[in-house]
Amino acid sequence: MIADLNNMPHMFWECNRLYFNHKLPTPKFDVMHTYRKLGKFAYRWGEKKKPFKKRFMVILMSDYFDFDEETFRNIMVHEMIHYHLYLNDPDDRSVFRRCLRFFSFKDYSHGPKFMVMAQKLNEQYGLNITMTYDVSPLPLAPNAPR
Repeated sequence: MIADLNNMPHMFWECNRLYFNHKLPTPKFDVMHTYRKLGKFAYRWGEKKKPFKKRFMVILMSDYFDFDEETFRNIMVHEMIHYHLYLNDPDDRSVFRRCLRFFSFKDYSHGPKFMVMAQKLNEQYGLNITMTYDVSPLPLAPNAPR
């Protein structure tokens, strides 16, 4: 399953229903052409040419690998936890935290709140949400650079 703009929203909607009780608004989706990150949650500002830039949330996934469905799901839920915490935890949106991330200081996004939520979902639903994933067994997507 190679991440694309068709299967990412479908997996999001399924996971939102199963694990988040439909509480997360649908974000934007995009793909990354990289092997360094499998997924990413980000908030971005809209187009520069518009007088009022609107913030939007985006979940990105790498199209470098051909994931099995279980790994694809775990990566999506991992990013959805970040999204959930961003929406519901004021500390996650603080100016201080944004500055830390901007200047590449230690990122606390996988802190205790993230780990508690991941562990709860793992135990309750048999998922395997972790901070990192071993990519060595993952097959490359056909269009991935060799």
